Amino acid sequence: NPLLPSVLFVLLLYYFSSRLSSSAVKLSYSRDSHNVFIDAFPFTYCRQVHRKSKLYEICNDNGVRGRFTIPPNLPPLFCSVPSLSVERGHIGLNGAQRRCIKVSSGDEVSVSRFIPPNDFDLALLKLKLEFVKKEASRTEQVDAVVLSNHLKKIFMNQVMSSGQRVTFEYHMTAYIFTVNQVIMKGQENSGDVERGMISNDTSFIFEAANTSSIKFVNQHEAASSNVLRDDFNPQSLGIGGLGEQFAYICRRALLSRFVPLQMFHKLGINHVKGLLLYGPPGTGKTLMANQIGKILNGKEPKVVRGPDIVSEMIGKTEKNIRYLFADAENDQRKHGDQSKHHVIIFDEIDAICKMGGSTRAAEVARHRIVQQLATKMDGMKALNNILLIGVTNRKDLLPEELLRPGRFELKVKFSLPDESGRLQILEILTDKMENSFLAPDVNLQELAARTEKYSGAELEALVNSSVSRAFNRASSVHPTKMGFDEESFKITMEDFLHALHPLAVQA
Repeated sequence: NPLLPSVLFVLLLYYFSSRLSSSAVKLSYSRDSHNVFIDAFPFTYCRQVHRKSKLYEICNDNGVRGRFTIPPNLPPLFCSVPSLSVERGHIGLNGAQRRCIKVSSGDEVSVSRFIPPNDFDLALLKLKLEFVKKEASRTEQVDAVVLSNHLKKIFMNQVMSSGQRVTFEYHMTAYIFTVNQVIMKGQENSGDVERGMISNDTSFIFEAANTSSIKFVNQHEAASSNVLRDDFNPQSLGIGGLGEQFAYICRRALLSRFVPLQMFHKLGINHVKGLLLYGPPGTGKTLMANQIGKILNGKEPKVVRGPDIVSEMIGKTEKNIRYLFADAENDQRKHGDQSKHHVIIFDEIDAICKMGGSTRAAEVARHRIVQQLATKMDGMKALNNILLIGVTNRKDLLPEELLRPGRFELKVKFSLPDESGRLQILEILTDKMENSFLAPDVNLQELAARTEKYSGAELEALVNSSVSRAFNRASSVHPTKMGFDEESFKITMEDFLHALHPLAVQA
């Protein structure tokens, strides 16, 4: 194959030469003739450009592969490889790539090079897998650990975005995966787009598409994310000032779920199935619950508010609770120990167990609801693939029988953050505005010292109020339109101090 020599010397580009132009280049798309896989190199992910084209000069240096993005279709980022079979001014894209960025053969669009920012590595990547060629009678068993290693090998240092579809070959079979969710070590300053780069520390969670008959084994081992390492910083997940609580939850509630199944059975232990987060409002309980759900879940965690599940109709509340566990029951029935984790978050759980009035009927109803929950957690047909996370401001309202071992046995208290915690929260809240919108005079350490007894929610309100004041200063209102000077927009220390006074009165 004439392309093979050019494929073999392709290396990843970490830094782009400063002498290269960063202007956008208009190009037309050609249909990629290489829809098959060439050796181990994923041509179906990279796009081909002519070796002497303008785009190749911009994105590459000395034959090294570069990345480019296609505005306004921002999510996909492709890597470039040289190809003499592609005409000048054209890019070779296969069908999946063209559908991803919504273009057809012959379309013209502007492209620009992309330089990965710092802290761009992915911690966790959740993928939905299916066959490229759908066959109704075909079934396939896939080892999640082996597949994870394979994907790291062929897509190392390549950028993945939420919603992106990528084709690849595995054991002589063509697959396509869809990126359902990404969790990054750091935050990228690119609006609402969620994307990051695959690294050695990236972990994977797989699920099969509804139309495919793919079954995964060793899913638990493959999902042993680096977020459970001792040196992991929960601040990268947007959790500030809660490092102690996060480490305790990981050690007590999460680690056992990543132990190899064979060893787990030899130990004869059970997972912690219930976790109760309690403390004053605005201290990060719900945020922690959501992030634990993202780390652990094989399916999207279910989030329910206590008041929403309680019904005045006799038996309706118990029915609502049974419905919450239906997916976990079906999954355990089908897959047994290989079942994915199901996370159910009960916000304001005290509303479920607290019935109005002190009548005999109210007491009976409360008891039936508690027993319904307890049966799912530690009854004769208890589920071993669930983690229930209860969130409440009033632990004292919960009945003791719900807090026994085997139920909500792990109880974690959340308090107002100290100065170090407040600094972490402020750093997270201002992370995306730091490079261009935060004025040099802003002193987060001083703000952390001035905000004693502030909750995380109040610190967020402080930042939002400061941004609003800066918006007001940078905008100009005319009779027919409203103008905004983005170039001069800066959030200053004065904005924060101005917002601090009314919030201090509330605190």
